[in-house]
Amino acid sequence: MQPAYRHATVCQPNTVYRLHKSNGRRKGRQWRHCAALNHEPNNQTGNKMNVGLIGLGNIGASLCRHLIASEHDVTIFDVNADAMAAFSDSSARVATSTQGLAQAVDVVLLSLPNSDIVEKVVLGKDGLASGLAVGKVVIDMSSSRPASTRDIAQRLATDGIHMLDAPVSGGTMRAAEGTLTMIVGGEDAVFERCETLLKIFGSQIIHVGPSGSGHLAKAINNLLSATTLASACEAVQLGAKAGLEPEKLIEVINASSGRSVSTEVKFPRYILNRSFDDGFAISLMDKDARIALETAQELGFDTPIGSTVGSLWQQAVEAGFGGRNHTAIYEYLETRHD
Repeated sequence: MQPAYRHATVCQPNTVYRLHKSNGRRKGRQWRHCAALNHEPNNQTGNKMNVGLIGLGNIGASLCRHLIASEHDVTIFDVNADAMAAFSDSSARVATSTQGLAQAVDVVLLSLPNSDIVEKVVLGKDGLASGLAVGKVVIDMSSSRPASTRDIAQRLATDGIHMLDAPVSGGTMRAAEGTLTMIVGGEDAVFERCETLLKIFGSQIIHVGPSGSGHLAKAINNLLSATTLASACEAVQLGAKAGLEPEKLIEVINASSGRSVSTEVKFPRYILNRSFDDGFAISLMDKDARIALETAQELGFDTPIGSTVGSLWQQAVEAGFGGRNHTAIYEYLETRHD
């Protein structure tokens, strides 16, 4: 039997990790822990919490660094061993399974690519639901489908487990700075319980409503962001075709009514220099736009502008740009004019 978690050092193959068994049981499952850690699951000292984090990608890695700096007890898990190895010199512990992580923590943060993966991690075989005790909290910081989020929250609630959806806005730069905007859905009491923890990562924490509300608000915001970026790219390319210098046109736009985050931040930082290294993939922007548009379709709400924009981002994915960072939509639009 492998330990539920171990200190984040590189573990040697064929090493035996001694386990101590306690007599504590919950629903027939027995707590197990590494003796070397002298760490009981769910232990809290003062304001410290036992926090689990699953997903150490572009955003998740920054979340992990902030958690470690805040001196919470942190347990991590990722299917990518290299992502976990990046924290081998930190105080974080590495879980060997999602179930093991669940047994060791009070709150689990998820930073995952999509709803399908979230559902598997939470509800799948040996997932979080099989290890979390009554009263514990799952916080999904991914960009997920609201309907899926509501379903997961309802299923967890039957076992006395709470859930918040808390997707983030601000990208990799603000994630590294700890200045993300966090858009939260879920019960008031659970939000109030977790608000201090969320403030580690964000400068603005906005509780927008019940379960699924955070994910819906994030998707709508990103549909709007996809619209402003695509339209700004098209406008600048039109100006260039007519002989205007892109840098000068952006300067004019940013001093005028057409300015936006796309022209004020993304163009100077990622597009004009053609680095396109913003850290957020075109495929993810496409996914978020589709979440918003699927909600509109379910409601019978006509979205002539949004649907056109959504189609554009989907075409970029189909043209092979899905893995590129989202500011590379500029390059995709250039290919349409060749």
